[in-house]
Amino acid sequence: MKKIIDYLFYRYYLICLKNEEFPRFGAACILSEVISITYMFASFLFSFFLTGSFFFSYISKLTLVIWIIGFILPWIGVYIYYNKKRTLVLFKKFQDNIYNAKYSDKAVLSIRYIILIVGLLLMLFLYQF
Repeated sequence: MKKIIDYLFYRYYLICLKNEEFPRFGAACILSEVISITYMFASFLFSFFLTGSFFFSYISKLTLVIWIIGFILPWIGVYIYYNKKRTLVLFKKFQDNIYNAKYSDKAVLSIRYIILIVGLLLMLFLYQF
């Protein structure tokens, strides 16, 4: 899983460089968005399997704190983790990867929408039971 996340950051970084945006900040924002969406659906599915509902029957302060941490922590953590040294290591590691030419930039950027649609469809499917 770590290798996939590293590769996604690398590709988002290249896309931001190509579009002449802030590469580290832009790549960190897009990757954090993907992680936050995944966390949201994982927490919804976890509560569904525990209680039979997508939302806990009561929202305690602990649940609220966990959700806030789950949405804010990736934004800070990704930006701090992928510093200049780590980015250089990723450039050396993924420079000659076969997936660089295989998948276009639009396909890589659409991953966040695919995760969102799959999560919503999964929630719709599970809600039928």
